[in-house]
Amino acid sequence: MAAESSLPSGFGTRPWLVQVTRGERQMFVDSSDGSSHATVVPEMQGKTCLGCIHNGDWLLMLDESTFECFLLHLSDDDEDDPSKKIPLPPLQEPVEFIQTCALLGASPADPDCAVVVAIVRVEEYTVERFLIHCRPGDEHWAKLESPKLCFPSLMIRHRGQIYCFGASDTLFVIGDDNGTVQARQIGTLGGTKEVHDRSAMYYVVESCGDLFLVVTEQFGDFSEEGVLTGIMLYRLDLKSMMWRRVHSIGSDHAFLVSGHYGYSVPVGQGAGGLVPQGNCVYLVLSSCDCERLYSVCLDDMTISFCQILPHPTEPWCRAFWAVPPLATVVKEIELLNTDSLIPEEVCESISILKLEEEEQQQQATSWNTRPWQDLPLELLELVVSELSLVDRLRFPAVCKSWSMVSNPVEQAKVWPWLMHWSGRDGVCKLFDPLRCQEYTIGVGMSEDEDNEHIFRFSKDGWVAVSTNPDIDDIYLINPFTEDTVEVAMLEGKYNYMGFSWSSVDPTSIDCVFFGVNSRHDGKAVGVHTWRHGHNRWVEHHLEYYEGAPFPVAYTNPVLFHGKFYCLGRMGNLATFDMASDTWTILEKPNPIHVELDVEDKDRIGREFCNLVEVGGELVSVFVRNANEPPRVFKLNEEEMVWTEVQDIGGAALFLDIRVSFYVVSPETGHGNRIYFPRYSNDGKQAAFYDMETKVYHPSFYGLRQPLRCGTLRPIAPLPSDGEDSGAAGDAASSGRSRNQKKREASRVCSGALISVPWLSLP
Repeated sequence: MAAESSLPSGFGTRPWLVQVTRGERQMFVDSSDGSSHATVVPEMQGKTCLGCIHNGDWLLMLDESTFECFLLHLSDDDEDDPSKKIPLPPLQEPVEFIQTCALLGASPADPDCAVVVAIVRVEEYTVERFLIHCRPGDEHWAKLESPKLCFPSLMIRHRGQIYCFGASDTLFVIGDDNGTVQARQIGTLGGTKEVHDRSAMYYVVESCGDLFLVVTEQFGDFSEEGVLTGIMLYRLDLKSMMWRRVHSIGSDHAFLVSGHYGYSVPVGQGAGGLVPQGNCVYLVLSSCDCERLYSVCLDDMTISFCQILPHPTEPWCRAFWAVPPLATVVKEIELLNTDSLIPEEVCESISILKLEEEEQQQQATSWNTRPWQDLPLELLELVVSELSLVDRLRFPAVCKSWSMVSNPVEQAKVWPWLMHWSGRDGVCKLFDPLRCQEYTIGVGMSEDEDNEHIFRFSKDGWVAVSTNPDIDDIYLINPFTEDTVEVAMLEGKYNYMGFSWSSVDPTSIDCVFFGVNSRHDGKAVGVHTWRHGHNRWVEHHLEYYEGAPFPVAYTNPVLFHGKFYCLGRMGNLATFDMASDTWTILEKPNPIHVELDVEDKDRIGREFCNLVEVGGELVSVFVRNANEPPRVFKLNEEEMVWTEVQDIGGAALFLDIRVSFYVVSPETGHGNRIYFPRYSNDGKQAAFYDMETKVYHPSFYGLRQPLRCGTLRPIAPLPSDGEDSGAAGDAASSGRSRNQKKREASRVCSGALISVPWLSLP
């Protein structure tokens, strides 16, 4: 007896994610609350979903054992409706070669429609790209004959045709010419910018008659297995054949993306909107821990992610968006402006209350018979001892007597701040995890409004920044002084897995800048160094085809005992000796992941690995997901072995893929914690793991994280007595050729920290 289909309640009224598992039950995920529903759909049992077409409400299905291929429309309207399943010719291409599909025509129910499938056939050292197509009722799939065209796998239905985007930014259009499916090249596109950091994925979305290109940037060694770190959007101007960068898709729409497919849906809280928040991109990605749904807010360039499936998926069982036809959605009634409904007498009462409140405030002020500036110095110092760093910066500027307090910032309770630029106006946002307060600071960095500010690394109050992901430059800036240090242009685009420099003061002529990367299998490592006075970076390229590989982890190198120590994804260590320019893979400690196959898509190797110096000892941390606590190892230097530990001596670790370090907890109750570059949606709680209670706070998923952010410690160590600053000053002066200081700031504490009058609350 055939199983009865029972789709989840609410399916067809809002976007859902549908995972075809090849098993008896399929997984349906409600995008509104993230709930999962294991559902029996007889037409899907034992089948593979090749993709979704027609705005996501039809699926292309394949039975790999019989080669049966058909289109399936998921609906509870009529279980016996034969139009829900449209047979297609048998499809004998291996699933791993099938890239994407699209519909040519108005609807799959139209007998004259055609289904087009992109094939990328990889055999040994050859790659063949072509398209096949068929109509309902055909006996065979036909190959699209266009010998001069090399078809890509990126295509979308638009204006009754299929638009294909090929190599070298070529644009093809597939249409129906008197019953014959034909393709033609209509031009070459310009205006695109390549996103580079490691892996980049490209998606095309049609929205309100326009075509958009969504480019995501990921840290990871495999194109579909990474951590989302950046996003760019372009709109296609067909008249000029140009991609033009856009920073918004409008507050009334959002994009839904999974696999090679993307859709635009309306926004609203009621039945008229399919998603609750506009100007967002909702993206499905596999990570090392699970299948994640990312929400990218383009207003402030922050992301959050939640778990939608407990395990990461392969392309053949990816969850696709199923979007209901907009014609079936009831339009939401516009809300009235409630301000216009306030009675006049209520408005008068509100005005009277405001006047009374102002009078009470004036009366309270008059009762203060003793001016604030007359407070005793001892009392002022007691007050200062309880203030945050920002309040201490402002304290001396209140009045002359308050400026007499000695060293107002020297003992400030300061933790590293989360730093990011949300736009191109030079306004930088800083989040204090200790106070859970966000600040803004204006940093004059570049006169080109198209430039971005991409965080690379930070150390001792200095930040390494790139202006664009596809430009081979990098420079350092102190956000508090606006001093800059310009280094030599890179030999290629920035693709380091770890970056650092050797001195507390990067303007010192003795400072060595260091970057490292590797192939994903670790059989080739690139080490790059630069010193002041040199006009180019020095590259040390090393290959390990015969020896032990070293796949470099995404974490900053640590300067330890005069050498840069680098962590491998396997948990082993390598060093770079600046004195001899020597790179060495250490025989000990033994790798933590001894059995890791770096050439395979081993998900263990995609743990988030970090290396930190904690009180004169090296510590490595491996983080996976909410179900597994971070694993913390301390290096026993005498025996050169990793020893797993359950506490870090009351310290606090701050971990990120760009920079990680530790601080001594400035307040009781904040030690033995591992902080991450995320915070709650309301911004009132920083994200951390408590090593004592073994719990993530406030949670692991559903938190906000700025894109391309990094951690910055605002106070740099004081220079030692007798330090020769002359050479450093000369280097700093020559390093400011890119940008001159736009404002002068008064220094306090002998240069340890400067006052920042433009630092403001939101």
